[in-house]
Amino acid sequence: MFAKQPQRLTIKFLLAIMAALIFSLSYYLGNRYARPLMTDLQAWTFPEPKRIGPFRLTDEQGRIFTQESLRGHWNFLMAGNLADPGCDELLRLYVFAWNRLAHDRLLQKQTRVVFLQTTAMPQTELEQDIEFYNPAFTALSGAQEEMKSLAGQMGLPTTRSLPSSCNIKKSAVALINPDGFLVALFTGLTDPVVIAHDQQFFN
Repeated sequence: MFAKQPQRLTIKFLLAIMAALIFSLSYYLGNRYARPLMTDLQAWTFPEPKRIGPFRLTDEQGRIFTQESLRGHWNFLMAGNLADPGCDELLRLYVFAWNRLAHDRLLQKQTRVVFLQTTAMPQTELEQDIEFYNPAFTALSGAQEEMKSLAGQMGLPTTRSLPSSCNIKKSAVALINPDGFLVALFTGLTDPVVIAHDQQFFN
């Protein structure tokens, strides 16, 4: 009869350890994957989402790409020249940020970079260059006026020529939501963890 008492204490002790482990794991996962708060963001958020107006460009496969083509994706929109080392560095940064979304496969699948190629480049080269970074990414080219129309909406200057290079520490990358609205600017962010973290706020 008395021999059962230590056995019961052992069971209670094991249950207490299991409860503590479950609590610790839940706390860890909750903090790791919790949606960030507004005060945690380093991206600049627009007070009101801005609808992207009409434009007409061509993607790396020669297909027409308009404002409607932005729908259904989280679009990180940037501009420059794929042959520029600074743009290479910026694109690699957003590849790392895209990889950080692996814990949320649906969000990762919906996320892409849309690169506005501001200098002339053969279509085959454009396709090869952008797919080198990620097959989910896309590159756009077209008439200067159409590119200026889109670049102006993402906060880039339009009074002079479009940027043909990138500076990772002074970069301006627009985030456009799946409804085609500009919601934030990621300016000068250099940490892929921060970029992925901030994107989750809007999802």
